[in-house]
Amino acid sequence: MSGAAHNEEVVATVETPLHRAPAECKVLATVLFVLAVALIPRGQMVWPYLVDAALLAAVAIAARTPLSLLAGRLAIEAPFVLFVVVLPFAAEDGLWLAFGILAKATLAVLATGVLAWTTPAPDILHGAERLHVPRTLIAIAGFALRYLQVVLDELRRMRLARVQRGDDPRWLWQARGTAPLVGALVVRTFERGERVHVGMLARGYDGRMPALDLAPAARPPAWAAVAGVAALPWIVTVVA
Repeated sequence: MSGAAHNEEVVATVETPLHRAPAECKVLATVLFVLAVALIPRGQMVWPYLVDAALLAAVAIAARTPLSLLAGRLAIEAPFVLFVVVLPFAAEDGLWLAFGILAKATLAVLATGVLAWTTPAPDILHGAERLHVPRTLIAIAGFALRYLQVVLDELRRMRLARVQRGDDPRWLWQARGTAPLVGALVVRTFERGERVHVGMLARGYDGRMPALDLAPAARPPAWAAVAGVAALPWIVTVVA
């Protein structure tokens, strides 16, 4: 089973009020939370991050988000961790600067993880369109979500074929054959993109994505809940 299909199946097996909430409300709440965290001023302060982390933890618990999913999301932070390690030695107040960057990145990654857990990818795109995000951006995001898994599956098949031919590089000096593999993947991806584009043109595509079949619009109580959840991190940011 592909990763995308697996994610949709897991989301479908869990039923909480957050899963049933309108997608546009969850998308907006996530964006407002991430922005509020990103705007926390620099300084020798820990409490703003603790308050935001407590709010995020409460939402994650209410959504019954698996710890394994959140831990997997934190792997995205690896480049940030490598960067902030040198900050204490390269800048004045580098330790607090490193802590701020790491805390903001961690909260943002975990917030998007909770959103992904409670909202399937197509619903996130639907919610973004409800929020009047430009259709071009929605189309790009939709194609990226759809074809990233296709490209990964293609890479898996190519690597399996390579191993079956007796070439299974595990050391740096065996990586010479990796370049042809990457080149072949790029060519196949480009050719697939051309075929998809031709197929879309044959179906009447004129450069604009058609309107998505959206669910009923969110009602005032849902927007009030968004305002309540988003207010706390912004209050924390302003006070800090």
